[in-house]
Amino acid sequence: MNFQVKLAQLYIMLVPFITAFSLTPWLPLPLLYMMPISIYLIVIRRLKIFKEDLEIILMVILGITGMFFALDKLGIKNLNHTCAIFTSIFFFYIVFKSLINRLKSINLLASSLAVSLAFVSIFIIIEFILSNFLGITISDFIPYGDTSKLTEATLMGSIIRPRGLAVEAGHMATFYELALPLSFIYLKDKPLPILLSYYLLVLSGYTLLFSAASFVALPLAILVSAVVRIRSKSSIALVIGIVMITFIALSSDIARPYINETVGVRFEIFLDPSQRTDSVADDRSDKYQKISDLFLVAPFGIGWGTASQIAVDNEAFAGIMMPEGGGFISLYGEILIASGLLGLLLFLRFISKKIIQLLRLSSLESQLVLIAVLSLSIHYLFISNYWFPMLWLSLVLADHVYKNEKFIA
Repeated sequence: MNFQVKLAQLYIMLVPFITAFSLTPWLPLPLLYMMPISIYLIVIRRLKIFKEDLEIILMVILGITGMFFALDKLGIKNLNHTCAIFTSIFFFYIVFKSLINRLKSINLLASSLAVSLAFVSIFIIIEFILSNFLGITISDFIPYGDTSKLTEATLMGSIIRPRGLAVEAGHMATFYELALPLSFIYLKDKPLPILLSYYLLVLSGYTLLFSAASFVALPLAILVSAVVRIRSKSSIALVIGIVMITFIALSSDIARPYINETVGVRFEIFLDPSQRTDSVADDRSDKYQKISDLFLVAPFGIGWGTASQIAVDNEAFAGIMMPEGGGFISLYGEILIASGLLGLLLFLRFISKKIIQLLRLSSLESQLVLIAVLSLSIHYLFISNYWFPMLWLSLVLADHVYKNEKFIA
């Protein structure tokens, strides 16, 4: 068992390497690492598929059967995306869940997350200093898979956003949403100076990513977790205090321009289209509209990768042109278009069960895992990269914490 714990800890150390040091965009280090782990678990007969995971498997199958509704549009992208969703769920969820199945506590995993988060934060701070003050681009020295997707993102016209170990800063922020709350499981008993030093470091790295979606998702997840666990007047006072302090901090003259340039511009998606001046908001709004249009003509889905294949072929489906690249910038939209309404409902039920189970627990570990699951679930309204390991890892931990605490009770 100790050997399997070490394997799990090493995997967690590799999780933030979403793109950096990968040989190809479809073979990042976490995926490459989990391949031999799966063989190891098969050999020792520890690889299991649990009955509570059948929903996510059915979702994948529905995305495959959905291709029958678009037979004349199929191509290599269908194979690529089907392999991507299958390998992501298999290696990042099923294999990792089997690997830690007999682990009694996630404390050892939390320690690895804390160390990994500190490393990522140091990397981001160094990258920020190098790019903004010395004109040095780290991606010139470190392989990032498909370098054609590396673009220089700026804030307020001049500040270059670090991307960390991912192609985009927003993608890197998903690791913070997983690791920031869970790192406290390991650090909660450390002396106050260590706590303050650690979180000053990691919050500095997180802030430098300037991720609008993450700046909404993580605080909202913390707030929801706190509100649903209100048990006394002191809890109510604590929640009100957090909200007031956050509001005052974000309303300051120092923070206001920063918030306007990150979160503010994203809210233009939901404003009057005639008032939009931000091309990103226009692009996102257009993609959300296409999700709606495609669902109305194909409620049973059109299969994994079909939209991408149609976009590559510069064709249309039922008169609807695909967005550039075929991506829909929302995991839920991606699942809806690939596997239809039933597939999306299965996925939502799969996640909702984990959240409800965590809400029934009272331990600190369950609260912190809940924050991670909620934050990532919210963030995935704005991204569709299901091949990242963070969401699947959070769902494994949610299931693991629930089963362990239920067994103890």
